Amino acid sequence: MNRAGAAARRAPGGKRGRLGFTLVEMLIALVLLSLLMLALTDAVRSMGQTEDRVDAHIAASDDYGLATHWLRDTLGLVSPRRYVNKQAGMPAQMPFFMGANDQLAWIGVLPARFDAGGRYYLRLAVESNALVLRYAPWTGAPTFSDWGAAHNLTLAAPVSGLTLRYQDPATGNWSPVWPPPGLPPQTPPNLLLPSAVRLDVDGADPPWPLLVVAVHPAQTCGGGLGQFGGGNGGGQC
Repeated sequence: MNRAGAAARRAPGGKRGRLGFTLVEMLIALVLLSLLMLALTDAVRSMGQTEDRVDAHIAASDDYGLATHWLRDTLGLVSPRRYVNKQAGMPAQMPFFMGANDQLAWIGVLPARFDAGGRYYLRLAVESNALVLRYAPWTGAPTFSDWGAAHNLTLAAPVSGLTLRYQDPATGNWSPVWPPPGLPPQTPPNLLLPSAVRLDVDGADPPWPLLVVAVHPAQTCGGGLGQFGGGNGGGQC
């Protein structure tokens, strides 16, 4: 009887049958399972990081599109209205369009969908590592200097620098300032504004390509020095 029971407990081939896993087999299975979980965790983390990068790239592209849209809108409606110019050797009447190699100030028309719309003093410059467009309602004065009190709109950040160039409509040459030195006193009114502004934004993340914005004078409402009409929401001149 004992011999029969012992024979029944033996597996084919003369080996004793197993009733479970050994400790070594359990350890190997746990190690393999851990490696599989680690690989899956890394894959999920990588997918999340990729999604974050894609979202950041889309957001940056949207910001760039919005910023360039603003620049094209505001420079696309520059006031050609001329004021008395007291600088010797220059035309007796000049529009308020003062361009340096790192900032630009002018009178333009903001889109009606933004704020109150209408005519504003505008300035584009780098402030505290950001490309900032400042604006203040037009008062009829030929210049504006209190930019610290003006509203501001950040177009890009971070930014380390801004380089501007202005295209002479008569020659097509690019100047680092506007009005350019030696502008003849008899310059016709249609040549008192540059035909385009070239913007090179340094240090933007993601980088900005070189941007050229055409300057389109807003339609005048009268002859001579130009006329804006009454109120902030009047004609675009």
